[in-house]
Amino acid sequence: MSRIAVMSDIHANFEALKAVLADLDGFAVDAVYCLGDQIGYGPQPQECVDLLRERGVKCLMGNHEQGLINIYYLRGFNQPAADALRKTREMISEETYQWLVSRPKSMVEYGCRFVHGTPPDVVAEYLWKHEKNMGEVFAHYSEDICFAGHTHDLTRYVHQGGVSEKLLLCQGDTPLEPDMRHLVNIGAVGQPRDGDNRAKYGLFDVESRLLTMRFVEYDIQKTVDRIREHGFHCSFGDRLW
Repeated sequence: MSRIAVMSDIHANFEALKAVLADLDGFAVDAVYCLGDQIGYGPQPQECVDLLRERGVKCLMGNHEQGLINIYYLRGFNQPAADALRKTREMISEETYQWLVSRPKSMVEYGCRFVHGTPPDVVAEYLWKHEKNMGEVFAHYSEDICFAGHTHDLTRYVHQGGVSEKLLLCQGDTPLEPDMRHLVNIGAVGQPRDGDNRAKYGLFDVESRLLTMRFVEYDIQKTVDRIREHGFHCSFGDRLW
């Protein structure tokens, strides 16, 4: 049996990441993937990266990692987010910076595609922009299952016979039917925007195609306090609640 764990959008929320990894320790998995945005918004980028690397998590490039590269990418952010990335750059080591900006834009393992934004390998494009024509998105890659992040939301898209449908993704078990293709928006560890403030990640059994979404509580106030202490925009803490 092969089982993998998939998470995304940690956003330097160390308390949320620790809680997710502690929960994950209760399961046997063959690999752990983070679909980008390891940093940005949050107060502990160095600690998050150190822990991800220590645990051997396979991390992709998100738009916030891309935003560290140069001013061209940074211009795509609103002012508070851009300021947070500038501050993040000051808080991480040069070696960590080089590691972050060298993350791959996509990955294919266990028969699944992994990407931050929109498949096959677009980092900063939101899936919801394509909801009226998801068939074109599915046509750009061949894998039956793709995991994506970026929106901080929990949704999945299914495609069969040229027809696509958007479905909600809930806590607990969701079978990914073998006669359909699936694009799973896995939610966020550190900045959820799905109406539930718990950190989210998924466990996926490759053989049975069973996806189990885990919702994990953590010390939100501790992260909020650190956001304020480090001078990040207050909205980044307020919206954690």
